[in-house]
This record gives sequence, structure tokens and C-alpha cells, in this order.
Amino acid sequence: MEPEELLAVHKAYHESIANAERDPYRYGFVLDHWKRADEWFHKYRTLLLFGANRSAKTSYGARAVVRAATENPGSLIYCFSQTEETSLLVQQPAIYLALPAELKVKRTESVTHISYSSQNGFTGNALVLPNGSRIVFKFYTQFQQNQTILEGMQLGARDAQWINIGAWLDEYLLGMELIDRLYLRLATRNAKLLVTFTPKDGITETVKYFLKGCETVEKRDAELMRVLHGRKDCEVPYIQKNESRNTAIIYFHSKDNPWSGYETIVEQCKSKGDADYTLTAAYGVPTAMFETPFPCFSTEVNVVKPSDIPTKGVTRYMVLDPAGRKNWFMVWIAVDEEGTFWVYREWPGVDVGEWAVEKNGDFISGPGSRGRGYGIGEYAALIRSLENMPGEVIHERIIDPRLGQTKYMKESGASSIIEDLADQDLIFLPAPALDIEDGLQALQTKMAYDRRKRRDSMNHPHFYISSECENTISALQLYTGEGGYEEAWKDPIDCLRYAAITGIYHIGDQKPRVITGKRGY
Repeated sequence: MEPEELLAVHKAYHESIANAERDPYRYGFVLDHWKRADEWFHKYRTLLLFGANRSAKTSYGARAVVRAATENPGSLIYCFSQTEETSLLVQQPAIYLALPAELKVKRTESVTHISYSSQNGFTGNALVLPNGSRIVFKFYTQFQQNQTILEGMQLGARDAQWINIGAWLDEYLLGMELIDRLYLRLATRNAKLLVTFTPKDGITETVKYFLKGCETVEKRDAELMRVLHGRKDCEVPYIQKNESRNTAIIYFHSKDNPWSGYETIVEQCKSKGDADYTLTAAYGVPTAMFETPFPCFSTEVNVVKPSDIPTKGVTRYMVLDPAGRKNWFMVWIAVDEEGTFWVYREWPGVDVGEWAVEKNGDFISGPGSRGRGYGIGEYAALIRSLENMPGEVIHERIIDPRLGQTKYMKESGASSIIEDLADQDLIFLPAPALDIEDGLQALQTKMAYDRRKRRDSMNHPHFYISSECENTISALQLYTGEGGYEEAWKDPIDCLRYAAITGIYHIGDQKPRVITGKRGY
């Protein structure tokens, strides 16, 4: 379908919606995605809305806050915006529009206080409804200057009849500090948090936190990805849940808002010619940060089902990053005739524990990295027990060149991890001892393809990973390289870069390569 035909279909669809209901207060009861957001917000402590451009996420936030305030007497709801100016220009007008008609008139009574003007917003950056509910407007700049502004607040309502909203963060781009403090203020009344923003800045710290470990419940067709970028069978997430974060995630798409100016958004996406831009602008899907070492990595593209990984016509490798007190990290990679990496196994997996966990805005070692006291014999037995796929033959094993060859003393004399593993009939070769950046660049090359063009047999990444390798997937999303040798997500990345810098390849009917000399220090 051509873009012009696509727009004609949307125009007819949205005209039918527009004719059905235009009142902002009842707007959410007409559009399906607003009702779905309400449904999931009832179930979880936090609702995170990733909004595409002009997707009505702010209108939803305002409608939800007003309904919570009117149906939950005595509510205290904090509405945060970036600055006082953006609050006056965006958030406060949205709240005013969402108010029922009878509350849009000036009222300054003993309980009720509502006074609004287009120039100055709500008097005192607050309003009090007749039922005693109070909506207060705050700014992120206030929190950055004084992090005690929340102390003593009991947000939400004591006896909520509807979703007990206690705070709304609009266009939130900060870290987890404010959210962590808000959770403490929400806990007293068991209130909920609403976060809305367009993820144009990519996978920020907050996005990382909420997406880590989330499960996609429902997907929707991304027609612009097909029409503009030639993607076949392209779907994007619509609803996700994160049980560990007690969070529901809803994606508001531009086409779902009849007044989004969808025609303009389509033209913008078409002129940009960038698939990542379209994913964010039209579907609210966050893409990798520019600063990430792996800007081409995408869970929608590079993560595949275990059943999609080829089992025939591949050459298998095992890569090991040993450690001292931590667990060793290992990955298994199959390489096909095109030289494409298929990462099909990791240890430890999330069944053992998450390799790293977030704490105070940073990542530290998680339960998966905590050492089990294994010696060489136990690791050798573990490796053999994991390599249980029918017909699985490991062509070559690769290890960290530094720690693998480091000498240590034992009763029988000087030895090394490589030598002790060889005594267990597991032969490991050290990876080339090149700079970390060289390995990262080699891995980036495997992921690279022209994202402005459709993916096909000629234009596609040469790196895929099983959805079961959750710790390695998280490392690809969260590793920054800024933490040096102590960065929590470094170990899974080390395994991948060792494979890339070694240049593992498909053997096929060729003779096994002959290794001569030392591979590295």
C-alpha cells in the first residue's frame, strides 16, 4: 500500500471517531488505546506510556489525573513537568481541558479553589476540587535544586474508588532518583505512578530500568515500517508488562490519535529515511542511544526465537570469560555459511540469576555473577552437561587471553586456567590480545547494515541472539564501556568481543584451521 492510500484509510477511520465524540473529558472512553491503558493501570503500580509524536499521551495523562481527582475524594496528586514554562504551556492547559465543564469556571470557596488563565495557568500552580482533591504542579528543575521537596507528602487517596493516581511525570528524561523518592511517598496510600514521554533520547537510564525483563503481551502491525522502509511482517510492541518492576508499558501510536496530524508525521518519517526515527516518531518505540557501543542492536531485529536459530550447516564455538570470585561467563555461538553469528546459549542464565542489577542509578553485580565456589573440575562438568544438543560438536573454544594464561602456583607446580582445562580434555585458545575498542568495533561490524533500506538477503545484520540468552541481551542494551574493567555488564560483552576479534567463521567441508604459535597474551 502506498503512503497516499494509507493516509486515505486512516482519514476515513478517524473521521468516524471524530464524529462520535470530540469532548476532551470523555475522549478516553472512545479510543480503544485509552481504555486499554486504564485497564492495565488498574493492575500495576506504575503505568509507563511511550508516546509517539502527537499520540495524545499528555491528553491521556491529564484525563486520567482529573478522573482520579474527581472520583477519589481527598486525593493529593503531584503533576511534574520539565520547567514552570513547560508546565504553563503544556501540562496545565491539558488538565484544564480535561476538567468537567462545571469546574472550568473560577471558584474560590472555603474548600474549592480553581482559578485558571491562559497566561498564568492555575493560580499558585495548584487547584482544589469540591471533594477536597488537590492537584499540584511541580517541576523537575525544583527537584534538581532541592531533592527534599517531596518529604512528608502522602500522595494519592486514602479510599480510592478509581485508579489511585498519586503522581504524573510528563516528558520524563531524568534518572531514577525522583522516581525512587516518589515511590516512598506513594507507598503510604498505596498510590500509583504515571510516566509519559516520547523516547526521542533513546534508551535512557529510566527506560533501561523499566524495560529490563519486560514481557511483550501484545504487538501491533507497524505499517509505516513496511511502506517506508520495506520491512516485511514488522510488528512493534503495544502492551508490555514487567512483573519485577510492577509496571505496565503502553505504546501510544500517532495513528491512534485522530488529531495527530498523521499526514505530517508520515512525511517527516519519509523525508528522514531512517527506520529508527520512524519507530520512535510514529510508534513510540525507544531505540538505542547514540552513545551506546552497539547503536545497531535492536531487540526487534537481533533477538530471535530459539527455534529460529539454525542447527544444521553451522560451525559451533564456545567462548569463556573466567573470573576470580565471580562466576565464569560463557556463551555458545553457531556460525553459518554467511559468517552470521547465532548466539544460542549462555551461562549463567537468568534461571541462575540476573548478571547485574540496578541500584541507585547504577548497575552492580547481581545474583547470577555471585560465585558458587566452583573449581576447574566443576566448571568442566558443567560445560559438558550444557552441551547436550543432539549432534552438538564444538569446533573451537576461546578464552580471555589475559586471565586464561595467567600463571598460578599449585601443588604440582605453576599452571594456568588454560592448562588445567586441558587436563579436563577441554582445549581453549586465547583470543587475540587487542584493545577492548578493537573487539567492540569487530562486534559492531557484525551488527551493522543499512537501516535506511529494507532488510533482505543482501542487507541484514550478521548477529542474532536467542531470546533465552537474557543476561547477554541485557548486557548489549546496558553496557556503556564507561565503567572500565569494573563495569557490571562487561563479562557477557567480553565473550562476544573475543569471538568477534578472533574472527570465528564457518568451516563447512574445509579442513579445520591449524593453530600455530601463540594467539595473544
